[in-house]
Amino acid sequence: MNKHYEYKVFVSLMNTEKKLNELGYEGWELVAVDSGTLYMRREIKA
Repeated sequence: MNKHYEYKVFVSLMNTEKKLNELGYEGWELVAVDSGTLYMRREIKA
């Protein structure tokens, strides 16, 4: 069975730790960081 994901991309600003904790509680997983841009994903449940 294949997994399906949705993605979120945002630029790191102030209070990044708080924002990442909030997104983590929503099921988002940080998968990459590039020059201050954060890439996140979470599995789409059918």
